[in-house]
Amino acid sequence: MLFSQEIELGVLILVTFIYAIFDVFNKRNVPNAFAYFTIVVGVAVVLLFSRGFVLLITIAVAVIVGLLGYVFFRSGLLGGGDVLEFVFIALVMPLQIEPFYSSNYQWNIPFILSVIIAAGYTAMIFIPVYYLGIKKSPKNVGGPNTKKLRSGLLFFSAYLIFIIVMELTYGISLLGVALILLLALASAIVIVYEQRVYFSMVDFIYPSKLEDGDMIATNLMDKKDIAYFKKRTAFGRLASKKLISDIKNVRKKLPVYRDSVPFSLFIFLGVIISLLFGNLVLAIIGI
Repeated sequence: MLFSQEIELGVLILVTFIYAIFDVFNKRNVPNAFAYFTIVVGVAVVLLFSRGFVLLITIAVAVIVGLLGYVFFRSGLLGGGDVLEFVFIALVMPLQIEPFYSSNYQWNIPFILSVIIAAGYTAMIFIPVYYLGIKKSPKNVGGPNTKKLRSGLLFFSAYLIFIIVMELTYGISLLGVALILLLALASAIVIVYEQRVYFSMVDFIYPSKLEDGDMIATNLMDKKDIAYFKKRTAFGRLASKKLISDIKNVRKKLPVYRDSVPFSLFIFLGVIISLLFGNLVLAIIGI
């Protein structure tokens, strides 16, 4: 391994680990100063070790990740810290390197894509284990939604059909079958227990207690309540400073994600999985 790559790997693992520590132990809050500092670190790594075509690829991947991330942030689907962490990763490791414990060719896939897939997978497995098994369920939110049982079974069946199709066309490894079935089971459980999972993630607070960057659980609000807030501001999932200023005196509580999935933890796990085994999709189909 080249010395430059050793430094890049060390910086990548250390910084994403610190992101995860903040997310888990600092109430899902990554300090802005740290997040912006990591971008400076990422740029420094690029300038030190990238030249020519590699430099152009790195800048292109980072810019695309940043633009897409900003769109998701403004839509209330990603936190600002998550977006900056993705940009940092794209800067330090633009393309998937040869994994340590897999012989599958990686086709020069952007490393960030491998990380997102692995992070999403591990987060999806974590959700039913934590919110349904470990965390105490909120009051008045009980067991499975019987109306969702059919949806859960259909979703699980769709995964089984996918496995069969993959086996008949490209072939699929036993590891791939196991990973897909585990994901299918976790997804089906979350569908059936959707209400309990969502209510386990939120606190109901007055608008005056909102913080810039909070994610509002609009999916748990009545249409009448949403319309009520929309009369006063450009209401959406993301609690911006303007939104908070416009509705801070309203005495109507909002559901806000305060115990949501610590996504930086799963980004860190996604980094480790991608370094060890490469892109999970390629690992599943065994090419």
